[in-house]
Amino acid sequence: MRNIFKLSLCTLLVIVISACDNLTELDGLLDNPNAVTADKAELDLVYNQVVLDFRDFAYTASNITMPFVRMRHMFGPLYDNQTSPATFNGIWSEAYSNLFPDMDLVIDIASADALNTFTGSVKVMKAYVLMTLVDLFGNVPFSEAGQGVENPSPAADDDAAVYAAALGLLDEAISELGSPKGTPSNDLYYGGDAAKWLKLANTLKLRYYVQTRLVDNNVSAVNALMDQTITSASGDFAFPYGNERNNPFSRHPKYNGYETGGGDYMSNWMMWEMFGDKETEDPRLRYYFYRQDCDEVGEDLFTLDCLDFGLPLHYPGTYEGPYCTASNDKFGDPNGEYGGYWGRTHGNEDGIPPDALKRTTWGLYPAGGKFDADDCSGIGNAGIDGGLGAGIHPIMLSSFVDFLKAEAVLTMGANGDAAAFLEDGIRKSIAKTMSFSSLAPVDAAFVPSDMQIESYVTEVLDAFNAADADGKLQIVVNEYRLAAHGQGLEIFNAYRRTGKPAGMQLTRVADPGAFPRTFWYPASYVDRNAKASQRQNLEEQVFWDTNPPRFIN
Repeated sequence: MRNIFKLSLCTLLVIVISACDNLTELDGLLDNPNAVTADKAELDLVYNQVVLDFRDFAYTASNITMPFVRMRHMFGPLYDNQTSPATFNGIWSEAYSNLFPDMDLVIDIASADALNTFTGSVKVMKAYVLMTLVDLFGNVPFSEAGQGVENPSPAADDDAAVYAAALGLLDEAISELGSPKGTPSNDLYYGGDAAKWLKLANTLKLRYYVQTRLVDNNVSAVNALMDQTITSASGDFAFPYGNERNNPFSRHPKYNGYETGGGDYMSNWMMWEMFGDKETEDPRLRYYFYRQDCDEVGEDLFTLDCLDFGLPLHYPGTYEGPYCTASNDKFGDPNGEYGGYWGRTHGNEDGIPPDALKRTTWGLYPAGGKFDADDCSGIGNAGIDGGLGAGIHPIMLSSFVDFLKAEAVLTMGANGDAAAFLEDGIRKSIAKTMSFSSLAPVDAAFVPSDMQIESYVTEVLDAFNAADADGKLQIVVNEYRLAAHGQGLEIFNAYRRTGKPAGMQLTRVADPGAFPRTFWYPASYVDRNAKASQRQNLEEQVFWDTNPPRFIN
């Protein structure tokens, strides 16, 4: 028995040693699925992953920033605790662990055969990601990033240098897309159309120069780009969601409330602006928001606890906007024509009452929800309502470009007519919104008429033409904000850049702290990078933001 045991043990050791040798040989054949090597990568598949990860990155940046500019309700009450370092772990990982390695891989593979449509379009997306990281965090790793175990703690580069690198990528992309070769089969943005990617690259350059105008008023560069940008809806840069519920789920994230009810609280301020701030109802109102309950009859402090409160004492006596719900404004009737616009006041941190099937939710645009035709029924119907989530995430639309051009004319002295750009932006936004009528049943009785559209445009233009320079900029940026429903990043940047729109709804508490000019660094970055340290507050400013401290709230 002893001899048999020794023989068995020896045999086992031989097997183990042999297996170890085999594993050593196999080690060179095993690739990290998060870092696929070029010789084993399928170009179209990696490109498709870039497209999807970029969508998630852009959506997250927008979703985080919307509450600060009253485009979605902000749970408060303080700006500092609206987010935490952990809030940004996901977007940071998306950029540094997913997007940049895959983008560089596509560029490496495609460059070998001069597949310029692949390399150019990826460089456009990479430039957008780099600029967004700077917009959110200021200084971020770039030159030392992506070196793996050779440099596990990359140093952060100066934010202006990273922005300049992004501009360099756009210039490279413009050169490459001017001589297109290859057609990505999984380009969900432009279907492999290099000419559209080229216009987007020029558009992002224009955006770069407008964004940095406070530190470099490069008006000649802006003028040179005016006729090279996205000019129509056919060139809009937006991710199109599908209507599949399973295998895979392809619906707009904001459509999730249509499964069980509820979802985000909408901004009382933004809803009120669209029906209570002008003489003419905004033609986009019924597309943007869907009311589940068309009045506030019978509500008590259990479902709507703010009904018993007057305006906070720090609100000015001249305040004429909403409180508690958008319908409950100083002069309105919460049970009248605009009853049921049930959102929350900026910075309201109250608990969640049983109001999931009462609160106003995302409508047909951009989330693929329901059109509001005064039917006012609950949306928690297992996802069978409206456009079934086949909406879009708007990243850079032709209407946005017109508002940027109007700002450039007003603040940089760029060529063009600011009023004409303003009008074009409004009209394009209304047309884009109303085009969603093809996604779901829309009651013709509630579709805005040509007369209503003309009345709205005329009212805005009359106010613009009568305003001084500061008032003109106020109108341009506020109309930009209304047109950018679902896209928070652009307005968050515009607010820090211009201080407009001024006079938005105050927070519920008198002193919410300083408005964030940058955000907390991600916890994962600070915890794992020996060269990283957390900022002390959110008042540090990005290099392009040279405005005074606390000039916005």
